[in-house]
Amino acid sequence: MPGAWMSVAKRMSRLCAGRTYEAVKKDGFHINSLAFGDEVYRPHNVVRTVAEAVADGEIYDFVINGIGIEDPYAARYPNNPIVSTVAYLDSSQPSSGTINHGVVTLLDMGLFSPKAANYDVSSVAARVEELGEMWRGQWQMLDSAECKALIRSLMVEIIKAGETVTGSKLVYLGGFEKPDDIINNTDMLPKPVTPSMLMDFRAKRPMEHAVILRNPIELAKRYGVEVPHLETVYALLTMVENRYLTQSKL
Repeated sequence: MPGAWMSVAKRMSRLCAGRTYEAVKKDGFHINSLAFGDEVYRPHNVVRTVAEAVADGEIYDFVINGIGIEDPYAARYPNNPIVSTVAYLDSSQPSSGTINHGVVTLLDMGLFSPKAANYDVSSVAARVEELGEMWRGQWQMLDSAECKALIRSLMVEIIKAGETVTGSKLVYLGGFEKPDDIINNTDMLPKPVTPSMLMDFRAKRPMEHAVILRNPIELAKRYGVEVPHLETVYALLTMVENRYLTQSKL
């Protein structure tokens, strides 16, 4: 994996904090991948803040965003392309600067609100496609029939909401045609996937449920789409998180 895109990533900066910053600044990322082998990736620049990233006048082609956080950036920078991105990687960071990766490497990318753009959409879209080409190459709850059914219901809700919000049929990650195909593919993975929220939970850190769950829920409500399963999972996650964060302060 690193060999395929490392050369095109030399101008990239990586935001890191605390011990991760020190480790990556000194030694880079040590990537252990079942799919692509082991290698060390050294970002062109490692910084702690956005201000530090642009302090030397560096110009960046893209800033990669999650879903549901684009509006403030679009309002402040109406002439700048914004790339919304969903990442699905079976990776974990067991220690600062060390990345363990399995076999899944999927990124779903697209321009945010291209109809309201003040730039050449076709040109930027082509560059985004080029970026995607450079990078091409689960919770293990599926043993439980009840959990598998819940996961499928969550997927159906988010797909319905996504298609309503965008006004078009969604392209499934990995070229799959329906939720059951994604679930079956996950069943066949050689090792469990440890998503970022699970890693945060185990470390008793704040979880990124706002971007992953709350923002899609709010978008669904805005467009009149009912998402009761997503709302239930979000309520349970925030309750659990609040409990352990409160206890850690005692």
